[in-house]
Amino acid sequence: MTTSSAVDSNSTLSIKLSQSSFQNALSLVARAVAKHGIQPVLSNVLLKTDAENKTLTLAATDLNLSLAAKVNCEVIESGEITVPSQKLLELVSKLSSSELSFVSDEKGLIKITCGRSKFEIKGLSSEQFPQDFLNVQTENIKNISLSTEVLKEAIELVGFASDKREVNSILNGVCLEISDKGLEIAATDGSRLAYFSMPAIKAEEHFKVIVPFRSLSELSRMLNSIDDEFIQCIFPNNNQVIFKSEDKTLSTSLIDGTYPKYQQLIPQSHSQKATVNRSNLLSCLERVSVLANERTKVVKLFFEAIGVLNVSASTPDLGEASDQLDIVEYEGNDFTIAFNVNYMTECLRNLDSEQVEITMSEPLKPIIVSPQIKLEAEDLNETRSNYLYLLMPVQMRNAG
Repeated sequence: MTTSSAVDSNSTLSIKLSQSSFQNALSLVARAVAKHGIQPVLSNVLLKTDAENKTLTLAATDLNLSLAAKVNCEVIESGEITVPSQKLLELVSKLSSSELSFVSDEKGLIKITCGRSKFEIKGLSSEQFPQDFLNVQTENIKNISLSTEVLKEAIELVGFASDKREVNSILNGVCLEISDKGLEIAATDGSRLAYFSMPAIKAEEHFKVIVPFRSLSELSRMLNSIDDEFIQCIFPNNNQVIFKSEDKTLSTSLIDGTYPKYQQLIPQSHSQKATVNRSNLLSCLERVSVLANERTKVVKLFFEAIGVLNVSASTPDLGEASDQLDIVEYEGNDFTIAFNVNYMTECLRNLDSEQVEITMSEPLKPIIVSPQIKLEAEDLNETRSNYLYLLMPVQMRNAG
């Protein structure tokens, strides 16, 4: 990311705005501040006025992730400056909810006033602050509009399955693909796979990128704070993607590499199928997991053809636990399978359906968990989202 020419280091600004709106915007963008920035300016938040639109832009970046938010303000004198992020956030969060005033002088000293409270804090020139992501134009650049609600849902259902251990790994990222087949988002850590698709969202051009989990997590946070029905997804180059709403922007570097062909992992057939109440299953697993092996976290599920699910776990030096629940519907013979309980409960917590379907074939073949969706007559497959969660089981001898 390159730097853009900014105002002269002697530029000043003077603004007034709501303390609450400033704090909300600052809390959002400050998460992109460099923790150990090589350049001192990367530890700061940019404050930049737009007198014509009567707005203040707050922005922060660590060169891999950049965040920006606009808030309404009264611009008395237009300008821009950067302010130490940590101290500014700490200070503003302790102020009363009233009018906030910022005035900077030629030496970079910023006077902050809120009610009877007055502060002075030293800022830095914005000259070295990277601002290219704030000024990106969409003309002649690959971009597509995505439904904010769909993108939010996809991130919540998929992002958690990525590998959090290796930040620079391909598996730490989430694969986002848009084509004439629709939107597809997938994440895997090698032991599980979460997959979301929305056939209704299509693009003439083919977009396929790997977004770091951290960036996707911050995008989810940003989406929760906007009211826009759609958000722009912009691809200015092969190494960057920008998500832009009316008043908020997130830019992130992409992970370079080839994502695993996850479609090949999804079983196309099954011999057993169980429909279970999601909340009952989750509660049962959480109870039994108390006595699961601390290292492996393995629990065993025994599906009885009569319509009963037995859940058990044991730790030789500690004890054992077992529980039962009724299966809503079951197709197949008696079937036993074991897996890491944390992988299953994490999926169930992210779903909101009343019931889930679990399909299985063999004890060591992947199982598929998906929300049971009751379709109305007018519902069409090409207009609704699809979700599945693939989980690799473990050998039964390791289940104790």
